Amino acid sequence: MDLLRRVLIAALLGALALPLAGASAERAAAQSGPVASASSTVLKKGKRGPRVRKLQRALGIPADGIFGRGTKRAVRRYQRRHGLVADGIAGPQTLSSLGVGAGSSRKSSRRGHRGSRGGVRSLQRALGVAADGVFGPGTEGAVKRYQRRHGLTPDGVVGPQTRAALGIGPGRVLKRRGRGGGSGGGGGGRKAAIIRAVIRAGSRIATAPYRYGGGHGSWTDSGYDCSGSISYALHGAGLLRSSLDSTGFMSYGRPGRGRYITIYANAGHAYMVVGNRRFDTSAVSETGSRWTSTHRSSAGYVARHPAGF
Repeated sequence: MDLLRRVLIAALLGALALPLAGASAERAAAQSGPVASASSTVLKKGKRGPRVRKLQRALGIPADGIFGRGTKRAVRRYQRRHGLVADGIAGPQTLSSLGVGAGSSRKSSRRGHRGSRGGVRSLQRALGVAADGVFGPGTEGAVKRYQRRHGLTPDGVVGPQTRAALGIGPGRVLKRRGRGGGSGGGGGGRKAAIIRAVIRAGSRIATAPYRYGGGHGSWTDSGYDCSGSISYALHGAGLLRSSLDSTGFMSYGRPGRGRYITIYANAGHAYMVVGNRRFDTSAVSETGSRWTSTHRSSAGYVARHPAGF
């Protein structure tokens, strides 16, 4: 319990201090200086050649070696699905996520897990790596990268939480043969990782504009309303598959206040409390962010919480 509280407090403090740090990571990498120039590491519209073909094959689109409008759209789709800045530019972070960055190898070891090949292929397609049905070192590395980006325990093991975050549905635990590890998060460590993921996702949109209906048609939007903001944060931790409006949150999860996360909802508004911080669109006017340390009356609201939290 003490460990979870420490993790929660540290994550919340980081969220309040740097609400948009994660959202600008790829742009910062793409613009970084002398280690690797933009011309050598970034693929964008107008580029041609074998590296573009490699990118296109990883995206599962025709590999003509020309970065045109179709390739840009495919990159944006991939970025949206994987929580990256959806600018259509394949910078270092996107290329690394796809497994086509400098020094990466897309050849999987044939000594990897061959059982449930269809399940492994679904996993690989969700990760954007070569779908050969073999859980080898390449796939394990892609799983770890995904888990780090989404606040999960980076053990390379695809358990229930990682499966949910990837959107591949329930199923058996997938891992590289001969490797130990948990089941994609369990016990106190699992809960701490999920809480961090909620905070991290919420922080990505903490200063985004308010827009009625925002966050309901697409996870990546120009603005988010109250329930769309909560939906985004919970989805980022694998606690919600599709967005809910404030009325929907009145029957979400389990009734009552949660130990770590509580959603307060009525027919007209919804807000969330994580630890001792409120995540609420109405807080923007007072703090410039959806996160605030102040509290409001919960009278007239239904309290719900994610199961186990």
